[in-house]
Amino acid sequence: MPTGDGIRVDPDDLIRHAARIDRSADDLDTARQAGQHVRLDTDAYGQLCAIMPLLLDGLQRTLVDGIGTAAGSVRDTAGRLRASAASYRASDVHADHLLRRVRDDR
Repeated sequence: MPTGDGIRVDPDDLIRHAARIDRSADDLDTARQAGQHVRLDTDAYGQLCAIMPLLLDGLQRTLVDGIGTAAGSVRDTAGRLRASAASYRASDVHADHLLRRVRDDR
């Protein structure tokens, strides 16, 4: 980036993106809830492979826990985006106040 171009951030864009991320977290929560309630029947693999549901249950629990962790992380990111938007707004208000003061002091 060439010198002097600066960075432009629209706080409203950050808020909109946070809302999209929250919807993704909701989808992850739905997947987690489904994973918690859906379990293989012990007869799903027949008599020869009757142990499979037991083996897969541990994997399923690990995956469901991971999905829950991901949902929490996504919600945390959305919250941080909202906090950043508020910080940008506060910074813009402060800069506007300082510039008006300089202009009015002339």
